[in-house]
Amino acid sequence: MTTKVIKTHKAQLTPKSDATPVTVQIDDSARLREIRQLVQTNNRSTLDENLVICQIYMESRFDANATVAGSTAKGLMQMNKGAVQQVYKYRKQKEIGRMPGDPQTHQAFADGAAMHASPAMFDEATNIQLGTEYMQYWVDKAGSLDAAYKLYRGLSNGVYYKKISACAEKLKTDPNSMHPLRDMAR
Repeated sequence: MTTKVIKTHKAQLTPKSDATPVTVQIDDSARLREIRQLVQTNNRSTLDENLVICQIYMESRFDANATVAGSTAKGLMQMNKGAVQQVYKYRKQKEIGRMPGDPQTHQAFADGAAMHASPAMFDEATNIQLGTEYMQYWVDKAGSLDAAYKLYRGLSNGVYYKKISACAEKLKTDPNSMHPLRDMAR
């Protein structure tokens, strides 16, 4: 593979004593485009991709290695151990067409705990797959998005869903803009 040198620079390094702030332009919409592609490929739910993108930003600010002190939450969608275990139980339920028995539930929970303890939890695609499957569990259980997000967050006031759904509507009109995401997170 040949790399093309676009520009070289031969200036001296900035001395340590120079602490003057410098503005650096960053194209953070590039990360948004990466996340959008990941969601399009890995969404395992009926949720609109913009809603999932806003949820990911709200949970992790697009940081695949995000963790929270005092919590088992990991990755882009901040999946905690109990949520991953629930996904594994829900998969088993869909596979057999009924609620799993105790031995199957124990095995599903053990498999979910093993997944949560593995480095795969920080794989962006895997985390989105698990997170969207978990959200689909709540949608199926609750019957509506608003109710699903209330159950997901354990909050009855619906503020979480209101924030991410408003963000998703704005993102639909400007899919490459970080502004709706930043405004939501304030």
